[in-house]
This record gives sequence, C-alpha cells and structure tokens, in this order.
Amino acid sequence: MEFLKDLELSSTTICALVAASFAVWYTTTAFVSWYRLRNLPGPPTAKFSYFWQFQTIVTGRVGDRYLNLRDYGPLVVTAPGTVVTDDPDVLRKISGARSSYGRSLWYAGAKFTHDTDSMGTQVDTVAHDTLKAKTAGPYAGRETEGGLEKAVDAQLIRLIDLIRRKYLSRNGELRPVDFSLVSRYFTLDVISGLIFGKPWGHLDEGADVLDWCSSMDTLLPLMTMGFELPALRSILIPKYGLLRWFGPRATDKSGLGVVIKHVNELICQRFENQEKHAKDMMSGFIRNGMTRTECEGETILAILAGTDTTASTIRSSLLYLMLSPHAYARFKKEIKEAVEQRKVSSPITNEESLTLPYTQAVMWEAFRIGSALTFGHYKVVPRGGDTIHGLYLPEGTNIGHNTIALTHKKAIFGEDADVFRPERFLECNAQQKAEMIRALDIVFGGGRWTCAGKNVAILELNKVMFELMRHFDFQVVNVHTPVKERAYVGKLHDDMFVRISEADWDIV
Repeated sequence: MEFLKDLELSSTTICALVAASFAVWYTTTAFVSWYRLRNLPGPPTAKFSYFWQFQTIVTGRVGDRYLNLRDYGPLVVTAPGTVVTDDPDVLRKISGARSSYGRSLWYAGAKFTHDTDSMGTQVDTVAHDTLKAKTAGPYAGRETEGGLEKAVDAQLIRLIDLIRRKYLSRNGELRPVDFSLVSRYFTLDVISGLIFGKPWGHLDEGADVLDWCSSMDTLLPLMTMGFELPALRSILIPKYGLLRWFGPRATDKSGLGVVIKHVNELICQRFENQEKHAKDMMSGFIRNGMTRTECEGETILAILAGTDTTASTIRSSLLYLMLSPHAYARFKKEIKEAVEQRKVSSPITNEESLTLPYTQAVMWEAFRIGSALTFGHYKVVPRGGDTIHGLYLPEGTNIGHNTIALTHKKAIFGEDADVFRPERFLECNAQQKAEMIRALDIVFGGGRWTCAGKNVAILELNKVMFELMRHFDFQVVNVHTPVKERAYVGKLHDDMFVRISEADWDIV
C-alpha cells in the first residue's frame, strides 16, 4: 500500500500510458489481420485497417472504387478479415444449399430497431430458414388476390395515369419531371399494395407521402457504415446499443419513424381484427404463424429491399436508353410492331414480354449495367478454411459479392462490358447468353439466401419499360448532368429530370 501512495501519476503520464496501450493493441491486431490475408491482393491499407473502406463510403465512391478492384483479380481484400469476389461460380458455391458457409454479422447492419429481426438481418441459419418457410408462399404470390402480376399491373396503370395527368409536356412546353422520384413512387406502391392489399398512395399525386425517399437518402450512407465497420456495428446493434436509444421509433415526427409507425399500426389492426381471409402478403404472414414482431421486421425489410433497388434499375434503364439513340429507336420499333401485330396485351403480360427479343435484351442489359447493388452479402468461411483461386482463406474470413465488378466482368460480358449495349444478348450463341444471365442471376443471391422478392422485381422490369415507352417519349433535360449518382451498398439518384411527351410513332 505504501508503494501505491508513493506512486503518484500525473494526468499526462496516465494519458501517455493509455495511448501506448492503444498503440500496442492496434499494432498487434493490425499485424494479425494483415498476416492472415497477406497473400491476397487488394488496396495496401485495406489489409490492416478500415481506412480504405471508410474513405470509400464517406466519399460516396463505392461504385467506381469497387469496379476498379477487378484489376486486382477475382479475390480482393477490402478490409481486415474481409474479401470480395466478382466470380459468379464462387458466389454460387458459397451460397449453395449444401454450403457450410454461414451469414456474417454484416447482415445485422440492416436492422432499424435493436429488437426486430427479419430474413434480411437474421444471421442464424436455422432461424432464417424457419422464417423463410413462413414467408415463402406470400412472397411467391400465392396469398395475393389475382397473383403478383395483377398487383404489379394495377400500379403500372396508375403510373401511366399519373404521368398523363401531371407530367406531360405538350405543344412545345417544358415540364421537367424528376424521374428518380417517380420510379420510387411506383415501386413503393407496388410493394405496399402487395403487402397490405392497398397501396400507400405515392402514385395518387406523385408525392412521398410517408417521407420514405428522403429518409433513405439520409440513412443509406449510415447503413453502409453499419454494414461495413464492425466497431460501429458493435455499439449500434446489441440489446443496449445506441440503436435502442437513438434509432428510429414510432413516436418520431419525421424520418423513418413515421414509416415504422404506419406499418405497426396497419399490422396491429390485422392482428386485432384477425382478417384471416384477406388476400395479401400480410394476411399470409399471419396465417403462416408469424408473430406481430416478425411481421413488423419483415415488412420494413420488404419495403427496403423491394423499392429502391428495383427503382434504381428502372430509372437506369430509361437513362441509358435516352443516351443511346440506336437502342432507343430499336426498342421503340419492336414495341410498335408488337402492338400493331397484336402480340401484346395492355399492359403487357410477363409471358408476352418473354417472347420479345429486344425487350428482353434491354431488360437484362439495364439490370446488368444499372443494378442498384454494388457489393456486400458476406458469408463466413467455415472451420478449416477454404482455398479459392489458389488462395487460402482462413476460417472466419468474410467473403462477399463485388456486384458491380461482376456485372461489368469482361470475361463474361465482352470487352465492351462498360458500355450499355443490349445487342450483346442477341449477337451471342445460346451458351454465352445462358452464361451471362446465370451470372446476373446470382446478384439476387443463391440457395437459401436467394432474394425473396426476386419474382416481383423481374415482373416489374419485364413490364414497366415496355409500357412507359409504349405510351410516351422521353428526353434528358440536363444534358451535361443527366443524373446525380451516389453509390453506397446501393445507389442513390437525384435530379434525373426528363421531358415526357405522348409517344410519336412517326419517329420509328
């Protein structure tokens, strides 16, 4: 005790000891992280720190930086203990039904509230599979009145009507329309209509009625941080983490809390009224034994995963067509011929769309080059490690999609993979086309991890561009900056102003 009395440390000395301890800890852990993946290529700082990842997210440059990772090869280190790949065969392997790879804690970064899980945030494989079994029927459309296609058609008709009522430029006038918002209103009403049997009304007057769009514009960069930075995730997600105290809640007057409140109220009404015979996804969830909390988590996931992702691809489709006169004219020509020869209904059916070669080429090319997803969906290397492309990955390593590099992979899509050119799906042989579509299919995930809303997204993409171009003509307003794009785990678009006029079939 006398020794302790004599040991009087100044505040400066204490700070120095703390700093030294931190330096030793950081140097040791950084070295271990570097050593485990020392043989893999990647940005130099990424092997021992999160600096490269943090800077990429903060600057909104995920798109070009992850695309440039393809120069390192098919397997690239992006952060300590984390690699991404643009090889679809590898992604199919780790996502396969018999794969021993499990989900990483990356998925937990998608949680909006600390106590609500969904298929998208559930890391435990058994719990995920149990939840997926309960949601399989509703997501497949078996619980929806008239099926998925009828529900999509209803909102497509409303979209056409909204454009005619509010957005058309006539007789030489200019009425600029921000199509980045219009595309989101469409997908929001599609998914809300599917879940609750009645859309939320974004297409009534073209308004963000629940403030979802502006909320996601703010939250997506923060969510990407939560996905990618384990230290941030560890203080946000736990039971008594920051998300519990500072996350969105139903009492909020603005932001995501408004959506959560609306969703919770609608679900509460269903449980109280026990509308077991209603024909929509929510009633299907309840009939299949999902709890109220599970319904709340799954609904927010469905809105998150089923709106901005598909909307981003829709607006990218339109943008690339407007900027590619040859593709625009050829697409319009096929639409005109199909309508005149009465090959298509109004709206076009999914089955009819599959018979139109250039329509399908446009859809797949737009999905390829305009896909909203950029990277992520990490799995964990199982016990014993694994060797991929001759490189050893220790157990516990996170390996995920480099989606943007995959969809621009020259070995699969050709030397002009960075160019929007639908003809690539028509000029190739059957084997090459199958390889390209199979590579794009893994973007939706594989095996038990396949996106539950895949069928809805494909339905929308097969229909919406045909119908928009059937009824209208589009022109870019700001030719020097046609759209503002920021890329995180998904893409955000702003100020995509277009001029919309009634279709002039004389031009084709």
